[in-house]
Amino acid sequence: MSFISTTLTISENLGDSNSTQELAIFEPIPEMIRIQSDSLDTLRSSSAAKDLLAFNALAPITQIQSDIISLGGNVGLGSTCYSSSTAIVTTLYGSLVTGIAVTYAEDIGINTVTSGIGSTDLVAYGVLRYDTLQAFVYPNMEPSTLNSTTDNPLDGGGYVNLTASNLGSGKETKYSVGAGASAFVFALQGTGCVAYSGIAASISSLRSQYATYSSGIATHLNGANTIKGLKNTSQLTLWSLNKVSGNLSSSIASNSSIINDLNN
Repeated sequence: MSFISTTLTISENLGDSNSTQELAIFEPIPEMIRIQSDSLDTLRSSSAAKDLLAFNALAPITQIQSDIISLGGNVGLGSTCYSSSTAIVTTLYGSLVTGIAVTYAEDIGINTVTSGIGSTDLVAYGVLRYDTLQAFVYPNMEPSTLNSTTDNPLDGGGYVNLTASNLGSGKETKYSVGAGASAFVFALQGTGCVAYSGIAASISSLRSQYATYSSGIATHLNGANTIKGLKNTSQLTLWSLNKVSGNLSSSIASNSSIINDLNN
């Protein structure tokens, strides 16, 4: 262990300290940052490729949910097509809906003019929310927003929606059922409703397709999150190296200022 010399002046000790720190920020640290950056680029590219598979797998899920909303959320069917039975909502849409309740038709957007339903007639409905893909991101450690001036690299961490522009980001990708934007779907029944049989058959088919796609998306996330775990460690190492480099630069500047004051 080295100690500050008792035979040197303060200025000389600070100068020696600067020389040692300059050696670190001019030689080994930049090389370590370069190596870590290259490793991170590889891991991020692999993460992005895995995320893309999951992102593409979400597209048909979103389309299926949109189709179900178009069918079950039709506000312009004849008045006889709508029902106040919450049991019908459960039967027709299953686990795709939450928040099942009954209210006045016009309060949930049903067109009383087109449908002929009365403004005080009750209709049962459910809330269908789109599924989402999200990445848990630490902004201070992400290459595009790297901030090593902060004292905590984990500050501001949280989930953001996974998009085509941020594939590969974050420490993990999460698929969430029914966590996105929402829309109403209604209790529809067949008595006196010509359109019902076609709508019900289509919704049933779409639900089967949804179950297949939804269960399959997990296969893409396993690979993505394995790589993202390694990427997150690499990002933390890179942040730490930049933090050390910044601290050394600040220390050198401070020492130089003190030396200047002592010598003048």
